[in-house]
Order: sequence, then structure tokens, then C-alpha cells
Amino acid sequence: MSEDKQPAAVGNGQRAFWVFLGFTLVGPFFAALLYAVVALLAPFLKLSALLPPGLPPLGQAAMAIFVWAAVPSALAAVGLIPMVFRRGGFGPIIAAAAGVIAFAAGNALAPIAYQDYLPALAFAAGLVSLGVRSALLAGNIILPAPKAIS
Repeated sequence: MSEDKQPAAVGNGQRAFWVFLGFTLVGPFFAALLYAVVALLAPFLKLSALLPPGLPPLGQAAMAIFVWAAVPSALAAVGLIPMVFRRGGFGPIIAAAAGVIAFAAGNALAPIAYQDYLPALAFAAGLVSLGVRSALLAGNIILPAPKAIS
């Protein structure tokens, strides 16, 4: 192979495949990690009163979150894949909205036990989706969003 040959450009189809894998694998991990960080820091920051009473042990809860979050993460990816096919990426607002909408759909399919905390959990889902987008950008899997939509 000569040195002047460049590797083949990555197509949007490949990007879409990796977006789906990224969301379904990294999304649940980030969700469980976010819960673990909040649960561990809540006593030190005097925020324990904001957490629901009777939570299971940390590891058990984090694993349950990881498993439950697989469905909303896949739904968010399915919603974002058409944009990846067209543009090669998506913006941060669209990523956050996809996370919140997918969380609502996931809760409709498999309701969570803490219905009083849905607004905060939906916000956390948007943050997780932004985190996955950042990971995909850092890995050069998706392209940055264009500055303006024309």
C-alpha cells in the first residue's frame, strides 16, 4: 500500500450504525453512572431529602437503571438515525430532546416506580443523551452540527 493513499471516508450509513450502538451501550452506562454519582454525593451535599425514600442498594439500583435505560436509549437512537443519514450528525438541542422524548416513551412502555420524580428523571435523560452525543463527537463518529440550518 502506497503512503499517498488516504483511508476511505466514513459514510453516513456507518455513522448511523455506530450512533445506534453508542446510544444503546453508552447511554445506559451514563444513566447508571449519573445515578451512582448523585446517590453518592447527595449525603455530602445535604441533598438526601430530594431522593425518593426506600431506594434499593446502590449497585442494585445502578444495574436496574442500566437495564431499564436500554429501551429509551434505543428509541432515542432510532429517532436520531434519520438525521445522521442526511447530515452526518445532530445538534445538542435535538440530542437532549430525543433523550427526553425517548425517556417518556420508555416510561410509557415500562413505567418506573418513582412517578413523582418524572420531571427530574426526564431532565437527567436529556443530560445523558447530551453525554452520549459528546462521546460520539469525541470519537469522530458523528459530525458537528452545522452553524445554521438553511
